[in-house]
Amino acid sequence: MKRLVVPLLLAATLYAGDSRIVSGINSFNIASYQQLARADANLALSPFNIAAALSMTLPGARGRTATEIARVLHQHYDSSYDSDFAVLVDDLTKAGNTGANELLNANGLWVQKGFPIQAPFKEALANQYHAPIVLLDFVTNPESAREEINRWTEQHTKDKIKELFPAGSLNDQTRMVLTSAIYFYGKWQDPFLASRTEAGSFTLQSGALKQTKFMHQTSHFNYTETSSSQILEMRYAGSGLAFDVLLPKTSTGLVEIEKSLTSGNLTAWLGNLTGCNVRVSLPKFRAESEFSLGKTLSAMGMPTAFTNNADFSGIDSRGNLAISEVEHKAFVDVSEQGTEAAAATGITAHPAAMRAPQSTVVFRADHPFLFIIRDSRSGVMLFIGRLVNPRS
Repeated sequence: MKRLVVPLLLAATLYAGDSRIVSGINSFNIASYQQLARADANLALSPFNIAAALSMTLPGARGRTATEIARVLHQHYDSSYDSDFAVLVDDLTKAGNTGANELLNANGLWVQKGFPIQAPFKEALANQYHAPIVLLDFVTNPESAREEINRWTEQHTKDKIKELFPAGSLNDQTRMVLTSAIYFYGKWQDPFLASRTEAGSFTLQSGALKQTKFMHQTSHFNYTETSSSQILEMRYAGSGLAFDVLLPKTSTGLVEIEKSLTSGNLTAWLGNLTGCNVRVSLPKFRAESEFSLGKTLSAMGMPTAFTNNADFSGIDSRGNLAISEVEHKAFVDVSEQGTEAAAATGITAHPAAMRAPQSTVVFRADHPFLFIIRDSRSGVMLFIGRLVNPRS
């Protein structure tokens, strides 16, 4: 049985097209967040990136394997899915490259020389995912192949995601790697003045205090409240993209927000955003995460793709490919001028055996909170994470 490798990357924005795909992506975002959020750790995650990588396998998946992957992605996979997903990515790219912002997107298909790939699969990846085939020699020189894929990853994330595949992770059994990369830099519509950044106390989940740098400004932002949280939305200049902060009303309230986090609840909460004056204090921070997602995705409902019963016969007609592992790296950096974000996912395959008041609101994010990078036009999320211990 052969095992499959698909590395991937992405960054932040949202789509105004097919609501079916957007709804599914958001549901997968939240399900992934809830699986991976740890009680005492920061989190930066791009489930959109993971979904893009897994979507690239669907044109070649068959039977139970395809059904499970689509179900985990909360999607109905049919003949229009790949083209609809392509329209979504194109729409995001256009929106993300306005207002002095930058959004880069690229995909790749890396295949062992001489390994037969089904023509319809190859055409789907070239035409819909813009991932032309690149032939490499994993059998006799896997380290050279690994280095070439890692260089591609670094180039398409502005050197933010390095060593997606560590030494020895690809070997003479590797037959195919799929890559998808996104890099995003968004400038605030209302930037913070660096001269107003000053030290302050951030309350950790343990109750201990940590000194960190807080950015300050008072301006007109979108804002709302729920019974347990304040929600602030800060726009990126001229793009429709936004950074949302869900701040618990108590220093220990993040767990309650996370328990109530569903796609429906989030849509309802953000639907209540309205403009008002807000006095914002937000920590400068950088959050980074990396995960091996094989067991997580299996637990979420797609175990067959990782076993000898996997059916990727739409890629290899002999039907002897299976996914061996899914690696994900992501980071988000928030500063006075804006947000920089990138993410990478690698899937490897081997031969197998409430309303805001009109007066000024105080929004001081001095304790653990959840954040989202999304497209305010459609509501689709690209990044989701939490800050429990600020580091800059």
